Amino acid sequence: MKTRKIKELMVPLSDYATVSKDASLREALRALESEKRRYEERPYRHRSLVVIDESKHAVGRVSQIDIMRALEPGYAEVGDASWIARSRLSTRMLTTIREQFQLWDRPVSSMCQTMEQLQVADIMQVPSEGEFVEENDTMNIAMHRIVMGSHHSLLVTRNGEIVGIVRSTDVFNALYDMIDCPE
Repeated sequence: MKTRKIKELMVPLSDYATVSKDASLREALRALESEKRRYEERPYRHRSLVVIDESKHAVGRVSQIDIMRALEPGYAEVGDASWIARSRLSTRMLTTIREQFQLWDRPVSSMCQTMEQLQVADIMQVPSEGEFVEENDTMNIAMHRIVMGSHHSLLVTRNGEIVGIVRSTDVFNALYDMIDCPE
């Protein structure tokens, strides 16, 4: 299969929403809102922020799910929720967990204090080795890492420096465009 290079598909870091690791959760929400307005007409808006350090180097990501998890401190009592996602619990069990830990019982308006107290560094996800791809790697490599890691996006590097994001939707669209099956 003819394949494309990641650098042809990626969103350059300069075009992606970033936030300082020292920013508050409120500032992170504002950055996402700003990106939403900037990309209002485009079908695939950014759903996460790249976290940068004081030297402007990318050091992690914060997704919409990370922000929602941070706004409900009760998730800390639940523990590592990744096993729940993989276990495919029934709706009844998920409801029991929510009720048992009283998740999302307080008014959303009371979460303003949480937004000011938490910093992005407190909730950001430091990417694992499998979440990186080189800009000159092929789309095949990206597809494999996305599928095996169930990632929505991968960080693109050049000489060890993060230079962009390749989103699963961009890779899928490129794959779709390349498929030429006879009817």
